[in-house]
Amino acid sequence: MIDCAYCQRPLICDGCQTPYLPPSQEYYEALSRPEIPLHCPNCEQIVVCHWCKTPYDGQGDEVDEESEA
Repeated sequence: MIDCAYCQRPLICDGCQTPYLPPSQEYYEALSRPEIPLHCPNCEQIVVCHWCKTPYDGQGDEVDEESEA
């Protein structure tokens, strides 16, 4: 099972409650790159961590930096 990069709990898609299993090595490596959006292979939505509600939408920390400015 893959852990969430943000809360370190098992990465479960909040939309369909399915554990996220990357379909390839490329998707696995993208977990540590916040600028790459990840889609759930089961429900095809952007992956949102069930536990911390962090979206893997490719926005990374940019949204937080913009709101602080």
